[in-house]
Amino acid sequence: MLDMRYVDALSLYGQAAQLNPADVGILYSVARAHQLLGEYPEALSSLEEFERRASPEMKAKVGRLEQLFVELKSRVATLDLHCNQPGARVLLRDKVIGTTPLKSLRLPAGGATLQLELDGFFPEKREVVLPAGGTLSLDLELHARSRSALLLVGTQPSGARVLVDGRNIGTSSPRAELVLASGSHHVTAQREGYDEASVPVVLTPGSTRELTVSLERTVPLTSRWWFWTGAALLVAGGAAASYALLSERPADHGSLPPGQVSAPLQAHF
Repeated sequence: MLDMRYVDALSLYGQAAQLNPADVGILYSVARAHQLLGEYPEALSSLEEFERRASPEMKAKVGRLEQLFVELKSRVATLDLHCNQPGARVLLRDKVIGTTPLKSLRLPAGGATLQLELDGFFPEKREVVLPAGGTLSLDLELHARSRSALLLVGTQPSGARVLVDGRNIGTSSPRAELVLASGSHHVTAQREGYDEASVPVVLTPGSTRELTVSLERTVPLTSRWWFWTGAALLVAGGAAASYALLSERPADHGSLPPGQVSAPLQAHF
C-alpha cells in the first residue's frame, strides 16, 4: 500500500484473509485498496462487511468511518435492469457486467454507454447516467431480426429533432437510431430556422436502412413573392379609395346653372 502497488496489496490481503479469516481488520484494508484503485462499488461492499463484523473498539481505531461511507456512496449507483429476453449480454462502458435476467448491481456513478446483445436480435444501445447514491431503473426490449429492422436517420444539416410515426426518437447528432417493426413508417425532421421535412420509408425484416433528410431554410415572410404582390394590391386599392374620397363632391351641388339640383345626378359630365 505504501508503494502504491494497490493491485498487489489486494492480492496479499486476500491471502492473509485465507490464513486468518477472523482478522476483520483486513476488510478495512481491502476497502481502502479498492478505493484507491477507483473501484468504488467493491470498496463500499468491503467497508459494509467490515462495519457488520468489526467490534466497536476496532471501528474506533480506524477513525473517520462515517466520512469514508459518505465518500464511497457519493461515487456509487445501483442499476436495476429488466429485459424482455433472457440470456442477453449486458455491457457497461464496454465491459460485460452480466446476462439477463440481471440482478441489481452496484456500479460507478456517472455517464456510461449501456449495451444489450443477443444472437438473432438487434442490439440495444443507450447513453445513460448512473445517479450518485441513487438507482437507475431501466426496462429494455430486444427486437428479433426476423420481424424488425434498424433505421438510422441523419439530417442535412445535422442536429435536427427526428420523429418516427409521430414519436420523438432524439436528434441527428450525428444520427438517430431506432429498431422498428418491418413495414411502412413516416420520418419527420424539425429544426429551428428550417422548414419541417417528412419522408416515407419502408423497412424489410432484418435490414439496416440509412436515411438522410434534407432541410431547407425557412424563407422570411417579407421575402416571399406573394407577400409583396398582395401588399402592392393593398396599397393600390387604398390609393384608389383615398382618391375617390378626396375627389367626390357633395350630392346636392353641381356645375349646371343655376348651381343647384333638386335630386341626385345619375351621371357626371
